[in-house]
Amino acid sequence: MPQSNESHSIDDPELLLSLYRISQIGTSAFNAREVFQTIMGEVQRLFLPSSASIALISPNSGLLEKEFTLGYPTNTKELALHLGKGISGRVAFRGKTICSPDVLQDSRYVQLIENVRCKIATPMISEGQIVGVIDVDSDQVDRYSENDVQRLQTIADESIRSLQSVWRQRQLINQSDQLKALFEVGQSVVSNLELQGLWDSITEAALDLTGARMATLQLFDEEKNQVSLQAVKPPDPEYRSKIETLQLEESMNSPAIKTRRQVEFPSITTPDYFDLKDAPQMADVNSCLSTPMIYENKVIGVINVFTRYRHRFPNDEKRLLQAFASLSAVAAQNAALYARVFDSEDLLRKSERLTTLGLLSAEIAHEIRNPLTVIKLLFGSLGFEYDDNDPRNKDTQIIKDKINQLEEIVSKVLSFSKAPESLNSNWSIDELIQDTMLLVRLKMQQQRISLQCEPVGHEVIVNGNKGQLQQVFLNLIINASEAMPDGGSMTVSPTIEDEGGRKKVAIYFSDTGTGIPEDIQDHIFESFLTGKSEGTGLGLSITKRILRSHNGDISVAQSSNQGTTLRIELPLA
Repeated sequence: MPQSNESHSIDDPELLLSLYRISQIGTSAFNAREVFQTIMGEVQRLFLPSSASIALISPNSGLLEKEFTLGYPTNTKELALHLGKGISGRVAFRGKTICSPDVLQDSRYVQLIENVRCKIATPMISEGQIVGVIDVDSDQVDRYSENDVQRLQTIADESIRSLQSVWRQRQLINQSDQLKALFEVGQSVVSNLELQGLWDSITEAALDLTGARMATLQLFDEEKNQVSLQAVKPPDPEYRSKIETLQLEESMNSPAIKTRRQVEFPSITTPDYFDLKDAPQMADVNSCLSTPMIYENKVIGVINVFTRYRHRFPNDEKRLLQAFASLSAVAAQNAALYARVFDSEDLLRKSERLTTLGLLSAEIAHEIRNPLTVIKLLFGSLGFEYDDNDPRNKDTQIIKDKINQLEEIVSKVLSFSKAPESLNSNWSIDELIQDTMLLVRLKMQQQRISLQCEPVGHEVIVNGNKGQLQQVFLNLIINASEAMPDGGSMTVSPTIEDEGGRKKVAIYFSDTGTGIPEDIQDHIFESFLTGKSEGTGLGLSITKRILRSHNGDISVAQSSNQGTTLRIELPLA
């Protein structure tokens, strides 16, 4: 019965010393090359070879490639072997050691270098998987014995353990670096709220994370069953023009979208991919990984990364890209929501302008009606009565008609400016505030303003026009934000107050802005008073008018260079 490697090493002090050195380097080395160098040093010491090598099976090419050599030419790229070819290739394929006493008489031998007559090749096996081969060569026939074969097998077993230790350490470092990179690019992506800018930043980040040759992002329209190219990095106008919009069956993204899983394409240079219009037909583009962007269990798009050379994407890289795609999907939804919020804000602004115009018209009409009434009364009391043939009679009648016409116009303007009572309803004050804060949430984040609400804690109901009340809240929040150009905080605090046995809700809007100048604090609710170069001076005036139309009011609770608190009050329903 042959002696085991373990028992053999116990009786071999030189081998024991080599095993100790190889095991130690596995705990102290920073990279695999240091381990290779130590292994090769011990191989040289134990076997005195004319040449030797450590070769690993490449996950990308599938070839047995030289990683570290002794007595070989400097450039070993052309010395890679297919599995099963040559003595080393056969060992890598079958996982069994081969000792050839005279390679020139061995039909399995493939000559890679000169002056090789005797060879031992033993596999390096990790967790049942063949990962590589250690070769020891001699320029003498029948140089190595069975003892040497057992020695090399033992060295190979210890070598793979040391390499595994270094690889795991490197894997942990890589994962740490990947998480750091994901965090950094994630911050960049999430902070980009303009859609086209977001697509560009996602593809740029995909390139940074993977070091790929090219990255693209295509959105999926489920209703039309189409994909549309949104970004390609580096920019390629010709490629982009060809695949602006494609039916799903024309796209290489179809498998990723249909399965909602990552799909790896080892080589897109074969004729099988020529019918897929978005598979780049470029000499320096080879492998591809398609990663779906999934939000709420729906595929909204696909991120594709293309490598320059044939590449097998390891699991760590796949997980990193999947995490990044998920983050990108959330960022895309945030950007879309942000765009809708700005659209809503624009509509509210337009509504505010219309309200301003209506209330301003009502103010003017109200001011006109009083002197007009006096004119009408005085004109009637003058008793201008002339004969029918007197030209002044016709003039007097015209004046009466025009006064009546002006009075009718003023009445119509005043009637039009009043909000129909049918638009008023009962509303929860907490819900009104929360809905308004949702509209400005992203805008406040962008301006680095913390917006907080301290709800009443139980349902408090007011009666009024929801749009007008939200316009009041929106106007106060935006005014406060303009007083905090470098960021700050704002708190909205509703509370129930009792005044003479009559309960009402008071809402305090407190900011950390620059404050209201003391000389205008008593006049800020007057029309056309403004401290802003581009302001109209109508915002707070309109706010006060809206509140008064709801039997409420607004006032300055306090203001200083540390901030301002405005107080509004509304009666309970």
